[in-house]
Amino acid sequence: MPKFPTIPRLTIVVPHCGDTTSFESSLVSVLQHRPDACEVIVPHAGNYDDPFELGDEVNFVDAGTTSVIQQIGEAAAVARGRFVHVLADGHVAGQDWADQALLEFEHHDAGVVAPVVRHSDSNEIANAGWRQSAGSACEMAAAGTDAVKAGKGSRIDGGFLTTSFWRRDLLRSLTGSLRGSNDVVETSMAYCLLARQAGWRCVVSRDCNIRIGDSDSLLGDYQADVDANHRRLQAIADQFGTGGWGKSLGRFIATCLSYGVGSAIRRATAPMAQTAIAKALRTNSALRCDEQVEAIRIPVSSNESYRRAA
Repeated sequence: MPKFPTIPRLTIVVPHCGDTTSFESSLVSVLQHRPDACEVIVPHAGNYDDPFELGDEVNFVDAGTTSVIQQIGEAAAVARGRFVHVLADGHVAGQDWADQALLEFEHHDAGVVAPVVRHSDSNEIANAGWRQSAGSACEMAAAGTDAVKAGKGSRIDGGFLTTSFWRRDLLRSLTGSLRGSNDVVETSMAYCLLARQAGWRCVVSRDCNIRIGDSDSLLGDYQADVDANHRRLQAIADQFGTGGWGKSLGRFIATCLSYGVGSAIRRATAPMAQTAIAKALRTNSALRCDEQVEAIRIPVSSNESYRRAA
């Protein structure tokens, strides 16, 4: 009987972007609750010397940068797992968290899976991915609640790169598709909207829970990032829909009621950023859902590839 090399199903990426304490809390949680048939990759800027001598358990990759976006891209390029999960910025995994998320990939068109991210001190949801709404280009799904509701309550437009699960080949195809940006929210939006345009769905795994710092922590506070950068985020969304100054007044009113005047002004003036975003975005980069091909290793003399959903 021929023997084949062990191929992991899942690659877990734990980026080291400069905050060693936050990074090590994430890495320890992954190694403590490590799923079967997975590999762990740590991309770093070249300045992490593996003080715990984990070289036998972890693949350390020198990405030459502290940019989490670029580190994720470098890790995806060498990942062996068919699915890639990123756990960054001090997010902490728990028992069976990855197994629950991977179940969602049984649907052939599920390209991105967002976990439920909770505050450690209160169990309150920080986000369960993000969605577009009347008041925001990037609303934190289920934020401030204690559970993700079924049905429309679980509808999302995407997840955040720092916590989500991806089909590896889809993530690889999207790497670098928003040129010149190292912003997590911008890149997360662009990747997920490009994936949706290519026929993929972004779904939330209601039983996959990840924890971050207490409710007062700025860790993973993407709402603040949205408020500060609402102009560019709405401009990204408008690349996949309709925008223009004709929508500015309605957007201003809706956002002002929910998120304040500053965020509303920035969102209403999104057309000012349209040209820059259009130049930065590669809209034809994403692997299409109907193009996914997985090579299955079988003990026959054939080089053909076979399609399968997950």
